[in-house]
Amino acid sequence: MNLQENIDRIKQMMSEGKDAYVERARSDQEYEKEYPRWGKTIIKFLEIELNSYAEINDGNIIILLNKDNLDKNFIKYDKLNERLWYDYSLQENLEGYIPYGYLTRHFKYAVQDFFKKHFPDYGVRELTAANLVN
Repeated sequence: MNLQENIDRIKQMMSEGKDAYVERARSDQEYEKEYPRWGKTIIKFLEIELNSYAEINDGNIIILLNKDNLDKNFIKYDKLNERLWYDYSLQENLEGYIPYGYLTRHFKYAVQDFFKKHFPDYGVRELTAANLVN
């Protein structure tokens, strides 16, 4: 992809608004066909783990939590910048159940799909793993 194609793609993504989607990294595009199976499994786990949310900073930040552990932020979303962060511990909790290769290839896309399922009015332009603190 040349520079102009990249610029055109970025302009198109910026104009998409809430439908913007974090594209699969070039290195794991070949694994996209296996995503439906593993993504579904990961999303089921997220449904169990993340069962509460809060809005902070005048409603500009959404925090996803587990109602049994309200001291820990697991996902944080910035509405203004359309950035989504997920805590490393979410993926670590699944390492004993899903083979590591599948987990590392598909986890962040499952997090994005989970978030968009519950908050369809918000786009995700950036998705990052982090050590979230309260």
